[in-house]
Amino acid sequence: MIRIFCFSGTGHSMAVARYFAESLKTETTDITQKKTIPCTESEISIIVFPVYCGNIPKIVKSVLPKINSKYFVLIATYGRISTGNVLWESARLVKGKVIAAEYVPTGHTYLDEPAEFDAEILKPVLKRIKQPKEIVVKKERKGILPYIFPNLRSHLGVKISRTADCNKCDLCKRSCPMQAISGGKISKNCIRCLRCVKTCPRNALEVTYNPLLKKYLKKNIKNI
Repeated sequence: MIRIFCFSGTGHSMAVARYFAESLKTETTDITQKKTIPCTESEISIIVFPVYCGNIPKIVKSVLPKINSKYFVLIATYGRISTGNVLWESARLVKGKVIAAEYVPTGHTYLDEPAEFDAEILKPVLKRIKQPKEIVVKKERKGILPYIFPNLRSHLGVKISRTADCNKCDLCKRSCPMQAISGGKISKNCIRCLRCVKTCPRNALEVTYNPLLKKYLKKNIKNI
């Protein structure tokens, strides 16, 4: 049995998870809410998640040790700037053998880029799934930025505010992985995944970016 688990704020990681689901004729489980994690053991679990500020998203970090599987495939999507060292860190959290681990560059959420990726990167992963064999996940150089108050940096760089169009339906609250929003008001627990913005049917949440962040993103992606 193969299971696919995915956390995706605005759809970039979910696009990759759906590629696996279609290729392997199975379904994807959204791990936004911890209660969605099945307790039954599976042969192979594929975990797809984004890199946030060079780190594993909090919700993913808390869920990884709870997934019961013999083999694991770890897939980290990123906006073509920095991967940190999340695959190695994730491999240390799972309770099973890692048979594949891959970084997948995709559009950057903060630049409002589409959820596009090169599927060729994942074809070798599909082959490894058919013939499971444990691998050693290479430790990458993480750099210093991911260690410097990542939550504070994201809060200073990205501002989410409620507009007059909000009718307090709380759909954003139900979709938030961190329970960090209620009535359109953001709390300090927000990880800036922008899932609430994507979910709002009235487009009542407005996102503004710090000019320094926008300059940093455009400069670094352009230089890749």
